[in-house]
Amino acid sequence: MKIISVPRINALGLRGPEEMGDAVLKESGKESEIIDIENSDIENSEKVIYDKAKNFFDEDEKVCFVGGDHSITYPIFKAFSEANKNPFLIVFDAHADCMPPMKEPTHEEFLRAIIEEKLVSPENIILVGVRKVEDAERKFLENNGIKVFSEIYDLEAVADYITEKANDMKVYVSVDIDVLDPAFAPAVNYPEVNGLSSRELIYLLKRIFCIKSLKVLDIVEAVPEKDEKYDYRTIKICAKIVEEFIAACA
Repeated sequence: MKIISVPRINALGLRGPEEMGDAVLKESGKESEIIDIENSDIENSEKVIYDKAKNFFDEDEKVCFVGGDHSITYPIFKAFSEANKNPFLIVFDAHADCMPPMKEPTHEEFLRAIIEEKLVSPENIILVGVRKVEDAERKFLENNGIKVFSEIYDLEAVADYITEKANDMKVYVSVDIDVLDPAFAPAVNYPEVNGLSSRELIYLLKRIFCIKSLKVLDIVEAVPEKDEKYDYRTIKICAKIVEEFIAACA
């Protein structure tokens, strides 16, 4: 299993998550490869990530990518979908990320680009924890029949549903850490109240990590500079997620 640091941002001027990989890997004590990226060249950085990811998937390894912001998921998943027919995508996020995409999708449009480019069938997508949805995004999700778990009242039932749907498929899991309530992950650029607790997120992920056909985890959007005053609470939960993934792959 490999851990890859991807310090890419394409977030309409916002900075911070590009430092996430170093902080998370330092906290977890794990070593990683780093994809060298020039964030001033958005088009080239997307191509570099895609090319690197394609190499990993050609080797059929399980991989953990640590961002960066959520724009990294588009080129990584594109490479993943080309290497794996009929993939399954599980996204944990406070936001739908389905605004009309730019040429190189930002962290606000990556999922819509994935869907519109038919990189995954809509019935093979599950969104968890979404609670901030623009009207255009809501209409897009409804028109495409995307399964969305916003408010979760029965954690076990949600885990059962996800694992049953994704079982035996090539699974990609993307975790935007702002899926957590700000009480548990305060150091993000777009915090949204009424999110999951860290206990709830870890429970769901541990259940998903038991899927034998799970291939990829990416985790994104923590801002280490903001996290210092919180004793790196956000970075620590990101590191915990990486550690759980590694343990499940052992």
